[in-house]
Amino acid sequence: MNRLPESLQTFRSFCDFQIFINRNEGEWRMPFEWHEPLEIFYVVSGRGKYYIENKVYVFEPGDLFVIGNHELHKSQLINQEPFEAMIIMFDPSLANLIQLDDGVDPLSLFYERTDDFSHQLKVNPKLQPKLRWCFDLMMEEYDRKEGFSLRAVGSLLQWLLLELKREYGRNKRYNQIECWNGVHLKPVVQNAMEYINRRYNENINLSKLSSELRVNPSYLSREFKHNTGFSIVEFISFKRIWHAKEMLLYTDTQVTEIAYQVGFNNVTHFHWMFKKMIGVSPNKYRKLPKIFYNLKKY
Repeated sequence: MNRLPESLQTFRSFCDFQIFINRNEGEWRMPFEWHEPLEIFYVVSGRGKYYIENKVYVFEPGDLFVIGNHELHKSQLINQEPFEAMIIMFDPSLANLIQLDDGVDPLSLFYERTDDFSHQLKVNPKLQPKLRWCFDLMMEEYDRKEGFSLRAVGSLLQWLLLELKREYGRNKRYNQIECWNGVHLKPVVQNAMEYINRRYNENINLSKLSSELRVNPSYLSREFKHNTGFSIVEFISFKRIWHAKEMLLYTDTQVTEIAYQVGFNNVTHFHWMFKKMIGVSPNKYRKLPKIFYNLKKY
């Protein structure tokens, strides 16, 4: 397996199970990412594109994706149309809480990859209400906080994985898949991304970055844009806003302090950039209903 860029790894501080609604709108964009947990991505509303490894999918409400760990992927708006997705992230070991000697691997959908494999499943309308019921039960089980939550969620996850396996078996032909060349980062671009990943909250600009990497600024700027689709300034802003979102979700830190901690030296510019990328102001984002659950084994 080729080494994946550390700068693109997300969900480093991970519990054994997470389920949350991801809302994307405005001028939101994301670079490619990968992570150790497995992912189920269920489209609640809106349309968009999903790039996974060397394949591109157009999705709509009711579509579902299975994404293995170490698969580079990113979602993208279409014509700035917002979308919402229910995302389940889980440690592979959670799927093996129930052991049966029946030769069935509940995780095969996340690891077996043939040339014609589709990460996308056009879910049968009859299965849709069952999936939503399962998602609701997962959320309710955690919210009870009465013990045994992880075991209950593991049982629901077993059911979900087997239903998806059956559904994939019934749907040998999926929607048309567009192929592309995948992600190929030049070493200089990977080095730049890793530098930004470590020092996003410092005063970074093209001149300083090219000096640190000992490359021509014009060359670095051109190759970075060509390889990632982002300018260096855009990528730095993305990293800062990503971390700001995390702090807004998980801390009570004042918005002004968050702006400075993630690297902005102008609070007004932080507010403007956050709203441009996320679609709402930092204060409004913090007040939005949060549907985000974490479970640990301990």
